[in-house]
Amino acid sequence: MNAMKNAAHIAVLLVWSGLGIIFTCTALFANHDVMSVLSFWLWFAGFAALSTTAVSQFNSPLGALGVHAGAFVLLNLIPRSFPFSILRLGYDLLSNHR
Repeated sequence: MNAMKNAAHIAVLLVWSGLGIIFTCTALFANHDVMSVLSFWLWFAGFAALSTTAVSQFNSPLGALGVHAGAFVLLNLIPRSFPFSILRLGYDLLSNHR
């Protein structure tokens, strides 16, 4: 069961990293925005570490998916004001980037 939990966790992180790669390509080649790219990848490293720690507390793939669903809902509930905006930095960069 642990392998399925890890596979579910990695699958969700691959979706986030795929979106990050798309963001990186558009930000670097269209806007030359290196700081946003670095900020996203630093945020993603922290998000991956935190979600990995949270997923390790569960034994099923549904627990892993639940952690990621809960993290997504929590990111949407965090206000966009300054001290909290750091927590949702990567999410905001992905959702506001054009």
